Amino acid sequence: MSIMCASALLLSLLLLASTATASHFYGGSMSFSSRKNPDGSYKVDIRFKEAYHSCNLYDNWYCGSGNCGSKSYVMGKVDSSSNGGSWCQTEGVMKRTVLNNSPFQLRQSSCCWIFNTVTTGGNWGLLTNIDLGVRSDTSQPNRSPVATTLPIVRVPQNCPRNYNLLSCDPDHDQVRCRYGVFSANECGMCSQHAGFSLNQSTCTLSYGNSTTRGVYAFEFVMEDYPNQNITLNYTAMAAAVRTPFFNASSNPPLSKIPLQFALEVEAPAPSCIEGEYLPRFIHPTPHHGEHLQARVNQELEIRVKATATYSSITDVVFSGPLNSTKETTTTGEYVINWTPTSENFGQHFPICFAAEGQYGSRNYQSEMRCVIVVVEAEGPRAHVTCSRDTMSVSIERATIAGIHGDHLRLNNNASCLVYSNSTHVFTTFSLNGCGTQIEETEEHLLFKNTIVTFDNPNLIITRKNEIEIEVMCKYQKKSSVTTMFDAHRPAVNFTERGFGSFSYQFEFYQSINFINMRSPNTYPLDYDVGQTIYMEIAPVNVVQNTEVFLESCVATPYDNPNYPISYPIITNGCAVDETVNIYTSHDPSVKFSMEAFKFIGQYDQVFISCSIIICQANNPNTRCAQGCTNGTVVAPSSHVHKREAAIQTGSHFISQGPLRLKRSASLTEAISPSLNLNLVFVAGCVVAVVAMVCGMMVYKSRGSKINYKLVKSDEI
Repeated sequence: MSIMCASALLLSLLLLASTATASHFYGGSMSFSSRKNPDGSYKVDIRFKEAYHSCNLYDNWYCGSGNCGSKSYVMGKVDSSSNGGSWCQTEGVMKRTVLNNSPFQLRQSSCCWIFNTVTTGGNWGLLTNIDLGVRSDTSQPNRSPVATTLPIVRVPQNCPRNYNLLSCDPDHDQVRCRYGVFSANECGMCSQHAGFSLNQSTCTLSYGNSTTRGVYAFEFVMEDYPNQNITLNYTAMAAAVRTPFFNASSNPPLSKIPLQFALEVEAPAPSCIEGEYLPRFIHPTPHHGEHLQARVNQELEIRVKATATYSSITDVVFSGPLNSTKETTTTGEYVINWTPTSENFGQHFPICFAAEGQYGSRNYQSEMRCVIVVVEAEGPRAHVTCSRDTMSVSIERATIAGIHGDHLRLNNNASCLVYSNSTHVFTTFSLNGCGTQIEETEEHLLFKNTIVTFDNPNLIITRKNEIEIEVMCKYQKKSSVTTMFDAHRPAVNFTERGFGSFSYQFEFYQSINFINMRSPNTYPLDYDVGQTIYMEIAPVNVVQNTEVFLESCVATPYDNPNYPISYPIITNGCAVDETVNIYTSHDPSVKFSMEAFKFIGQYDQVFISCSIIICQANNPNTRCAQGCTNGTVVAPSSHVHKREAAIQTGSHFISQGPLRLKRSASLTEAISPSLNLNLVFVAGCVVAVVAMVCGMMVYKSRGSKINYKLVKSDEI
């Protein structure tokens, strides 16, 4: 090869590398709202999203026309993904102060769209027309539509799909979408691709087919038009009339915002049916276009879940407001969280998301769904305190006006009441009692319960202002626990009318003779697989004329029988594990055993949780007398009529542990690292001085579409 040819080749490679490096843009969007200051000026809140190949933060917006005023801004990452060419989306919140409400334009342009676009990359440009004229129909400054998309959406070449771009306007205007025009500086490449069609009135992009795979850049403009003739009034210029859209392009819109993104046409999929290879959304995922209500200073929680028969769900990617986060639960749900501030009150915020699944080396993406979050005023003021094994809740009565304190209880459990005085309603309950549910994410353990209203059975009327207040304690799993604590569970105390007070103890023994109890100082207890575990549940003090019925037992990774991952041992009085032996029958205590099982080895440690019923001895009408059932037999009622003696108690949970498998080299290699949980919650005790603990409360109107919103968060 000659020196000239070598130099030419080197120059070509350098130009190619330079182009690929500069080609980084995945699209962007912008929306705005404003309010008038006391001095007559206007404060404009402008939110803009941009996506690039890496998580770089850019603010290159400049004034295109008009008086754009002074500005300040903050920026941060929203989400990122290695799929679709590797992208990162950021959002900036720009605040501008302008002397009057005359229209102005903001622009941004550069090079280049991502290199592997069908059009081989090219310049990009974003333009926003901001009109703050005071509307004659609302007497408020004009607001733009709100819009966002994922930076890149993906579709198999053989699968037609519609993308319903979010088109919501806070002023209830008609929203339309169109392709950007080069002469108006609304786009960079300004391409209208074959195989795609845009319904401008519904903002729906439809993919039919394409002979060329690759990434297509879409540079849309979103505009809003009033539903009737209105006047925009200005402080420094003449008023202007705006009319509805009537097939003519001559009448100007109220505002004009960019909506740009990339769409990749991938290799054909084996099937286009959602739920096979392409992920399909399932409950509790909100529907596209759904409006969710959030409250100031309260965390919003949006739960998303998808399924696919052949693909494995690997992620949910989203586009949302600055400071929104995402977590994954052990049940396969993805939780998007965001906490609005007081400055967000009354505003609308779009959130879009899509699920991603993997089959072999192929990655598939679901439909894109978008919701609108409407921020309302701050809700009830509350204080939630999380201790080692209890949750305490105190709510200011003034913030739940109309709700009588005597008509509140926990989780529809009549025995778990909420108390009140002249200023507060309050309650304290165990983390594994009163129906508390446990949820696990990658970083946290969450214990949830719900305070609900209930009607007085003596009243004929039904109150209309029913509420559900979900309370929560959040414990950080990855904290390093070094403080000493007592792992052995103490005796369980409970009181039942007709029976009095009881104390029962759950203990482990060394052999079948049930003489030598395992010392509390030896917990956690180590067992080999197949080694027999001997257990007894017995009263601390002898209770005459009673017998204990072992209703159910489960093994769970945490000291909570409601944990979603469990290993059933006994159900409805019947042995589920084939190694179970029950040595007692109709006695004041129950003794039983089983062989240590591999479920223990999947976690650092597990607990055995059982439910027991105390019955009047030798009474054939009790649940104890029925023994093992298939679950369809109706248990005798323990309801006590006047002057009638009780014959049995309700179900009471009692637990003990933790247990763990003896560690060996072969066992350590067999245990999946993803299941090797670093526990900070052991035997119901969290070391609060070491672990990060958050107490919070959710306020939710019953029967509404409001998702979870946290009222208060405290760190202990």
